[in-house]
Amino acid sequence: MLLTHRQYSTKIRAIDVEGKTLKRALGVVSAIFVTFTTTVFNSHAGQSDNWTQAYEEVRIGVPDQMEPLVSIKDGKAIGLDVDLIKKFTQDISAKIVWKPCGHWRDCLEAIKNKEIDVLTSVSYSVERNQFMDFTQSYWSTPWAVASMNTTQLSSGSLHLEQLTDSKIGVVEGYNIVPQLAQLRSVQTVEVDGIREGVNLLRNNAVDYYVDSLPLLVHELQERPLPGAELSVIDDAQGEELYLAVRDDWQPIVMALNHGIDSVTESERNELKSKWYGFQLEQGWSNKELLDIAMKVGSVVLLIIVGFAIWNSRLRREIKLRKAAERRIRHIATHDELTGLPNRNLMQDRLEQTISQNERTGKPFAVLFLDLDGFKKINDEFGHSYGDELLVQAAHRMGTLLRRSDTVCRHGGDEFVILLPTANSVGSSLAVSRKLVVQLAKPYKVKKQQLEISVSIGVAIYPKNGTNTDDLLRSADKAMYRAKVAGKNDVRLAGDDG
Repeated sequence: MLLTHRQYSTKIRAIDVEGKTLKRALGVVSAIFVTFTTTVFNSHAGQSDNWTQAYEEVRIGVPDQMEPLVSIKDGKAIGLDVDLIKKFTQDISAKIVWKPCGHWRDCLEAIKNKEIDVLTSVSYSVERNQFMDFTQSYWSTPWAVASMNTTQLSSGSLHLEQLTDSKIGVVEGYNIVPQLAQLRSVQTVEVDGIREGVNLLRNNAVDYYVDSLPLLVHELQERPLPGAELSVIDDAQGEELYLAVRDDWQPIVMALNHGIDSVTESERNELKSKWYGFQLEQGWSNKELLDIAMKVGSVVLLIIVGFAIWNSRLRREIKLRKAAERRIRHIATHDELTGLPNRNLMQDRLEQTISQNERTGKPFAVLFLDLDGFKKINDEFGHSYGDELLVQAAHRMGTLLRRSDTVCRHGGDEFVILLPTANSVGSSLAVSRKLVVQLAKPYKVKKQQLEISVSIGVAIYPKNGTNTDDLLRSADKAMYRAKVAGKNDVRLAGDDG
């Protein structure tokens, strides 16, 4: 064997798989919302801890012919996914068992039938989501295509539509199979594994063979195919990869997401450098090295070109993607008009505060605010004036509160404020009185001077409630009593005076 199966670093730089094009909306949105669910991991840590105590082992599937991602060698699991799983599961007490599961399609059936518990490097699909859950994305890699036709793949990258009018080999069960089948005049030849597919190409039984880039690179260096050309597919869905978990083990999804978040970029890059790259064995003569170059030169050249194009695209698009993810997460948790946290984020923070205080019984306050006279301003001046007044009022509230406090727009002209450190009725009333005074000061909106007031209800944990619903309901009722009493005032929950 002329090239090692572990690394390919001499000829090729480490694959940078940190980004993903925004055009893959399905993958991006899936990753974003899986990521969003993990933001509440800490508040559910007890649930995942109970899970790891209840189960003794986690069986992770090892498909055939998946090097350098995962394989069994001398009875031991090795590969990029194996090293990553070790980092992801450091806080999981259950024993990790790597279990061979056969061909790729067999492994999908195995997790569906709960013969294995986790499968690595799985791309999302609606069909798969019927019988497995997904973690957040933990890496990405492009689809690649190999061909003996040098004129078709000379650019180093291509679009799916360039594969029309052809016979294409692909592993059965791959997520890209339906995408290939939709192409004009394409016949897909589904195979058990990459070796069978490359052999079809070797024997001119197919025009192209499609597989994941690192798998295809590894196979071509293990079993060189002189004259083969390799290119990255630019627009195929399924580049984002996830850990798939059996659908009745939701707690481990949270635990794995926590582990994925804990791995740093430098740790990921170190592992990618370990498993991706060319490295020649030592001791070869110049003549032998020249012979190697002649045999694999075209493949190496096209891989280098493909990586260069792909990495350049990813570097540009990763910035756009991360910005889009931040924007979507912000929209999901914040009010678009005022920029304040919305009721979803308030609910989460209130639950966390209750969880932190329920053992000690330490009190804290929840304030429910309603702006008096706001509807009149909307009716008289229009909604644009009302919107600007809400923005200014929200800003005033923020300036009056501590960094540890949370103010959210509950809806319309209603706001909720969480005072986690207000451990007495007196301190919560002091903040409330200050809000009443400051929010009643005039507002200047488009050269108009506008005035409103505010009615505030105050609920104290645990006296007025021990869960979010009870606390908000108590504060809301107290606010209503303040309005009935003449507005522009504060009332305590349970205070009939």
